[in-house]
Amino acid sequence: MNEVKDCWNINIHKQMIEYSSRLLWRFIQPNAKESEAEDTFLNLTGLNRKELDMLADIRFLLSKDVENFVNRVAPEIINRLLKNSNYNQVIDRGQVRGKIHWQKTISERAMNGYDKNIYVYTKKRQSFDLPENQLFLYILNYIYEKSNIFSSEEYFYLTWYSEVEVNDKWIKKVSIITTKINRLLKNSYIKQIIQTKKISTEAICLSKKSRILHYKELGILAERLLFSKEHPIYFLKEELNSNILEPLNKDTLYEIAVLFKVIQTAVEIGWNEKEIGLIGGKSKAVSILKKENMTLKLYFQKLPIEMSKCSIYGEIIKGYGLSERLRRPDIILEFDNGTIKKFLIIEVKRSSNPKYLVDGTYKLLAYIKDFEGVSQKGYKLKGLLIAWNKIGIREYNSENEIHLFNWRNLHKGLLISLSELSSTK
Repeated sequence: MNEVKDCWNINIHKQMIEYSSRLLWRFIQPNAKESEAEDTFLNLTGLNRKELDMLADIRFLLSKDVENFVNRVAPEIINRLLKNSNYNQVIDRGQVRGKIHWQKTISERAMNGYDKNIYVYTKKRQSFDLPENQLFLYILNYIYEKSNIFSSEEYFYLTWYSEVEVNDKWIKKVSIITTKINRLLKNSYIKQIIQTKKISTEAICLSKKSRILHYKELGILAERLLFSKEHPIYFLKEELNSNILEPLNKDTLYEIAVLFKVIQTAVEIGWNEKEIGLIGGKSKAVSILKKENMTLKLYFQKLPIEMSKCSIYGEIIKGYGLSERLRRPDIILEFDNGTIKKFLIIEVKRSSNPKYLVDGTYKLLAYIKDFEGVSQKGYKLKGLLIAWNKIGIREYNSENEIHLFNWRNLHKGLLISLSELSSTK
């Protein structure tokens, strides 16, 4: 089954990215150390560290900073390449390539049998091997090497990225960069600069303090490159205007979107968000809200303590020594006023295929059965299946254990479910 073709087109995908990305950063940035934020980002996007660095490299190459550097800054620097001028005395026969020093010429001739073909002259030598130029060469080589790699056929169908950049336009942009930088590297003056293996802080400072505007811009670009390497997540946040979910697995993206729809709907009807946890982090709940004497905790692919203790599935599987891990629904809401607890299991299916939605409903019923121990303790337990579409509108029946909604009527369904479960009855 190809759910991408059946369910979402590129425009819908982008809309969901925009909706979810605007809110996801509050879970990653304010409440986490950088290492935690990185782990969370990798978990949510399905990328590994190597792919994260790759994404940062791609976005660096496609950035306005690099475009400006390749098309304007680099050519201008080559035209006004900084240099040091040294004057050396040269003793030569028959040819003069500088200003003759007659007194020393006469002395040198006297010491060599009064050879009139000898001349001593001052020759001017220019050196381009300065820290600023070494930084310039480093940036040129870095951009060339990276763009050359991504221009190859190996990356032409990069699955987690090309699906967003339609028609592989980004590959063509990178190929143009490769060609332009290669041309710049062939300059004869560039070949006189010694290559360095890393960016020098001294070189950045000197470039930024230069009286030549283009060297100032070089220093700023070098800082940008360092930022992309040392802090790739926050670099991506800035480059993508917070659309950090650009390469995100679509199913995970829809789960995140539903999670945020729950939070927004709760806030809309009077709940106040008191705490925000890290998605995929150490905290159990990703959001804790309050309304009068009721507390609402949201769990994303994690289980509340009461549910983890009464899993029928867990006891059976553990008893046979097969696994210690419990099956976890996508989202769980826990309502607690100190005496009454209620739980709402939300299973998310990014699909419009009836067969797949039937399977999802069966899975949701299995969760209700698995955690029926919660009900036996006097707590209420209900479930929602959230599809993409193809769910018919029915009158809400509070007696039913589960209800089915899709993205279009999810808001209405949440208004009813939240109101029902937040009551003290």
